[in-house]
Amino acid sequence: MTERNDLEHTASVMDSTQANTYNRRMTAYVTKSQIMLGLRCPKRLWLQAYQPELAEPSATSQLTIENGIEVGRMARLNYPHGRLVGHVEQPDLAVAETKELLVHQPASPLFEAAFVHAGTLVRADILVPDGDAWRMVEVKSSGSVKDHHLRDCAIQLWVVEGAGVSISTVSIAHVDTSFVYAGDGDYAGLLVEEDVTEQVRALLEDVPDRLVNHRHTLANGEPDIRIGAQCKPECPFMSHCEKALPEFPVSILPNGRTLITDLQDAGIADVRDIPEGVLKNARHITVWQATRANEPFISDELALEFGKLPFPRFYLDFETINFVVPRWKGTRPHQQLPFQWSCHIEREGGGLTHREFLDTTGDVPMRRFAESLIAAVEADGPIIVYGSFESTIIKGLIGFCPDLEQQLTEILDRLVNLLPWLQNHYYHPNMKGSWSIKAVLPTVAPHLDYTQLEDVQNGTLAQLAYLGIIDPSTEPDEREQKIRNLLKYCELDTQAMVEVVRYF
Repeated sequence: MTERNDLEHTASVMDSTQANTYNRRMTAYVTKSQIMLGLRCPKRLWLQAYQPELAEPSATSQLTIENGIEVGRMARLNYPHGRLVGHVEQPDLAVAETKELLVHQPASPLFEAAFVHAGTLVRADILVPDGDAWRMVEVKSSGSVKDHHLRDCAIQLWVVEGAGVSISTVSIAHVDTSFVYAGDGDYAGLLVEEDVTEQVRALLEDVPDRLVNHRHTLANGEPDIRIGAQCKPECPFMSHCEKALPEFPVSILPNGRTLITDLQDAGIADVRDIPEGVLKNARHITVWQATRANEPFISDELALEFGKLPFPRFYLDFETINFVVPRWKGTRPHQQLPFQWSCHIEREGGGLTHREFLDTTGDVPMRRFAESLIAAVEADGPIIVYGSFESTIIKGLIGFCPDLEQQLTEILDRLVNLLPWLQNHYYHPNMKGSWSIKAVLPTVAPHLDYTQLEDVQNGTLAQLAYLGIIDPSTEPDEREQKIRNLLKYCELDTQAMVEVVRYF
């Protein structure tokens, strides 16, 4: 189908209101980001175009964007005397400025150069002069090259060369996770470039079809796409899509991707409708039985084992930050670095006290974190955690504080992980297939609720709050509010574990 006929078909299948919206969009440029969004999930692309008011803010997306911007700035430092093309909100001006720079400053690297071809707009992260051609470098904040990065670069290359600019090689600059920051402001080696020219050129022939599919998605009604892996980590339209699901969709079966697809293909949408004998995994069977009976499953072993926990009991939770661009000496990109802990201490007879640590200086917090933790958990008694996260962080602390290895190892030896016990011995239908502490807590202590917290309600929001706290530009009142919110959030994590153990 030619582009003209394709557009005529588009108009014919739309109602007048949708057609007017579509026509307004088609007068503007299609962007690479929109095409990539449609490849990931056509439904999300359609909703973003026609019903953006249904989107709910995503903390994960916000953090990803901020990390990408920071890594992009670092990448430009490797190309001195480069020129940054502006006009972020005015693509026509950006394209005109790019053309001007290509002609009059052909020896200078270009950042965010803008190109249009076949109605598609892209902005190249970095273009470096290479004889009579240019070397294209796309910057990614991940620690390796991903398949979707190659598809991204293929669209980029197709448009840039279609606009008349010759590209010699295509590279992806990604973070080297083995890079250790010396604390001296020198980030040479943070990014490594991989030549992906061959892989990207092999994908060029698919780009026109992707553009046609993009138009078709926007030309028709809301696509019928199942909730699945494409929704993670946090699609802003998740709540909208979940409204079409039954109360207990088969997608809640934990780690059951292939099974879930098979059930959906067989027309089974609700866990309660799964025939007997279909499920083989013990955890799936537990979810199925409890959901059909509408009653929680509680093993007698749970109360027996929890009752054996001696006093004092220490309930422990950590919060960490993982900078893509390291800020502290001796740290690596994407390394989980602890800055906060909460500890509830339960004494025999029911006495409960709370201790906490939060470093707000912005300086390296690991030693203060470790020393205060060692003092808080005393010398004896189980240290109760939820998952293996705290164990991993403590092992990392030993690398930062080798002189504290013995004390930290003793803490490791005292850890008691609640998660596997609950996974094997407890399930409530309201948990909807999740054993996270946020899913378990309302079923045993409905008076405690993470949604009642202000601003900080999950780990990603905790990271964003911490970044605001250590940002010198944050206003004092706002900073103090973030500190209060962060302390409340971490405290609730350990209070939740207390409630869980007491309940059983």
